Amino acid sequence: MKIDPSIKGINTNNLSTVPLNENRPAKAQNQPGSAPAAGELTLSELSTQLKNMEAQLAAIPVIDRSRVDAIKQAIASGQYTINPENIAAGLIDSSAEMFRIIK
Repeated sequence: MKIDPSIKGINTNNLSTVPLNENRPAKAQNQPGSAPAAGELTLSELSTQLKNMEAQLAAIPVIDRSRVDAIKQAIASGQYTINPENIAAGLIDSSAEMFRIIK
């Protein structure tokens, strides 16, 4: 909203401008071991540990490449057997779990 100085009752002669940074206190720098300034966020030791663990877990590959290679080799050599009962049971279990979540 723009202020119109021509509005009755507003005296613009007494208004002064203040430089933006001149009257503000300097921002305090936190030293290690000191209390945080108001409005600042510090992490607890536990949250720092959790953050480090999260980074370590992110570095672990999602796919176990050695297991995949072993299964490929077993399939290629004809040693890998497929158990249709286990596959059906897994499908039924995952479907039942999905329906429990949806309800």
